[in-house]
Amino acid sequence: MTRSFVAAAAAGLLLAAAPAAHAQTPLASGSTTLKLDSAVARTLSANGVRVRPISPARAGVSFPITGGSLDGAAGTIEHSGGLRFSAGGKSLSARSFRIKLARKSTLSARVGSARVTLLNVDTSRARITRVGLDTRITRVRVSLTGAAARALNTTFSTHLFRAGLELGSVTVRATPETVALASGTTTVALDPGAGAALQSLGIAAAPIGSSSLAFPITGGTVNAKTFAGSITHSGGIALSRGATRVELTDFTIGIDDTPDLTAVVGGQRVSILSVDLSALKASVKGRQITLSGAGLKLTAAAAGALNQAFATTAFTEGLLLGTATVQATAE
Repeated sequence: MTRSFVAAAAAGLLLAAAPAAHAQTPLASGSTTLKLDSAVARTLSANGVRVRPISPARAGVSFPITGGSLDGAAGTIEHSGGLRFSAGGKSLSARSFRIKLARKSTLSARVGSARVTLLNVDTSRARITRVGLDTRITRVRVSLTGAAARALNTTFSTHLFRAGLELGSVTVRATPETVALASGTTTVALDPGAGAALQSLGIAAAPIGSSSLAFPITGGTVNAKTFAGSITHSGGIALSRGATRVELTDFTIGIDDTPDLTAVVGGQRVSILSVDLSALKASVKGRQITLSGAGLKLTAAAAGALNQAFATTAFTEGLLLGTATVQATAE
């Protein structure tokens, strides 16, 4: 009975190893699920051990990831919830599961007022795959630590538990708080009214470094749920009339409380467009993030600068120049 009790307890104390990353990666959500070895499951059932989740644990011995961060193969993953175990008139609760990923990976939990290292985590055969923006980790094995084995032997007056007792395998699906962007394109559709106005003023708008108003994404980081963050680009646009030429290059879209698009103009970075997100549509397919319907409107500073450069009063704050569609691929 005692061996099965330990197996049940281990079911609630499992987290998987972290995926390799290129930089510090905060975690926002996800879950870790245990599959007990069949022999462990049979022993548990045969000895009448009851295991109940402590809210908000999910069904199937699966626990929500609430935070942590990863840097390459090092870092931590935090959980909420826990398990309450009962057998033979005795009970035990374990909460706040945490895995520490280092040269030697371990899992700890809060039992009573103390944090106890319960499991060793073996990631030598782990398989890492991508599911949308999430990272899925399988084939991770866990085993009992010597300290946990000694504590359980003492608690239940037995000598059955030993260091290295293998309990089962785990699967993790972790959602990052932010994702880094590797590539993609932002395409601008010029508003017909703005195009006609430019034409009437004799001002030509031509892309720099491409044959269309499509600008390569060179990097950036965005929130995996809200898409707040920044997106950097190469290329740009040149506005010209006669001998006057104004180049706007290296766009950066900033998505925050006051979304805008900045560009390098005359060697300085300035905010040239406000970004209207009221009609924004967002979707994620695999590793590709698509943001469409973002309205691009002139800022007061940009309107004043263009009026001065081209000796006109046609440019005004809030003038809709077009809409942008971002198609970015996450790392």
